[in-house]
Amino acid sequence: MRLLLLINRDFPSYCALERLLPLIQGQTVRVLQSVQVGAPRAVPRAFKDLASHEQSLLQAQLSLSASADWTVIQSALAQQLGVPITTVTDVNQGSGFESMKAFQPDLMVSIRFGSILRPTAIKVPRFGVLNLHSGLLPEYRGVMATFWSMLHQRSRYGYSIHDIIDEGIDTGPVIDYEILPLDLNRDYLGQLLALYEHAVPRLARIIKQREREGAPNRLSQEIASGRYYTTPTESDVAQFSGLGLRLF
Repeated sequence: MRLLLLINRDFPSYCALERLLPLIQGQTVRVLQSVQVGAPRAVPRAFKDLASHEQSLLQAQLSLSASADWTVIQSALAQQLGVPITTVTDVNQGSGFESMKAFQPDLMVSIRFGSILRPTAIKVPRFGVLNLHSGLLPEYRGVMATFWSMLHQRSRYGYSIHDIIDEGIDTGPVIDYEILPLDLNRDYLGQLLALYEHAVPRLARIIKQREREGAPNRLSQEIASGRYYTTPTESDVAQFSGLGLRLF
């Protein structure tokens, strides 16, 4: 099966990718990578510090110098993982869409990918598009569900694996999910990475099932009880810190 993985340029995406690839051996894999989630916008200083911390973790993991930029990191990762990684700005049109279409994927899998997929892209793979969402649906749609769960002082968090069938954000039919205990004494990044330890093996099983059975016909989930969350603001981050919570 020809499998196209859509990821974002960040440490959690690479960790998920590193866990997934050994579990799906035998597939022909290509990776397209976005450079950010959503449209360019001002982000809280704390998130810039988090991004710098994640970059330093990758530099250390790959034995690269502290001056190595994302281009060097990406090249080293592609060599280490044995799969080509191509950065794209959009998979719905232009060169990104042409790269996707030329690969002729049977299945696409999105993990933290930064762009909303439009119908032209969704229709390309014959077995559909899967999304690994780092939140429980429909309760936490949108971005940084683990952050919001921590801010809301929840005792649990989790992930959802669902089909992308239209342009709705995290609204597609849920295939699988898992509820995990949320430890508010642990930092955001650590809990996010722990979530992928649980989620990736389940995602691998669903990929293999999709290869055997093809794409089923499903209806969208009921989202009336849920909420869509955007990127946290400076005020949200201040409240997060005020509760004694840590990003990393």
